Amino acid sequence: MKLLVTSLKLIGTAAIVSLVIGLLGYLVLDSISVPGGDVRQQTYILMTGTLLGALVILLWHSYKNRPVEVVSLFIGNLPFRASNQQLRQIFSKHGTVHNLRLMTDKVTRKPRGFGFVEMDSNHAKIAIKMLNGYEFMGRELKVNYANEK
Repeated sequence: MKLLVTSLKLIGTAAIVSLVIGLLGYLVLDSISVPGGDVRQQTYILMTGTLLGALVILLWHSYKNRPVEVVSLFIGNLPFRASNQQLRQIFSKHGTVHNLRLMTDKVTRKPRGFGFVEMDSNHAKIAIKMLNGYEFMGRELKVNYANEK
């Protein structure tokens, strides 16, 4: 719903801008005699170009602001001395890391050898492909989609 409202606002803004530019083009081209064609024909061309430009702006805005699905990945077979910073650096090479958690024992606070990383879904696919079986501190990482709780 939010995307629809944003798109409608953008369409309205683009339409107003297009009409203003087209009107100004008509007034300017009508006031000066431009050789090479009918003034109205040139105005229609200008308005069409402006409307196409507004459509491109709308499509680009929709593409840039599309919702991104964030997924959680399970990271297994971690060395006990691995740090959040080291893992964030490795996973960041393959996309945006939204969150990273290394699991520890509740009583002893010692690492349990696994963790979770949250990434955009398209980046997660790449991370799984590149990092599953990757040797890290002498151990092969196991990286796959995390099961839901």
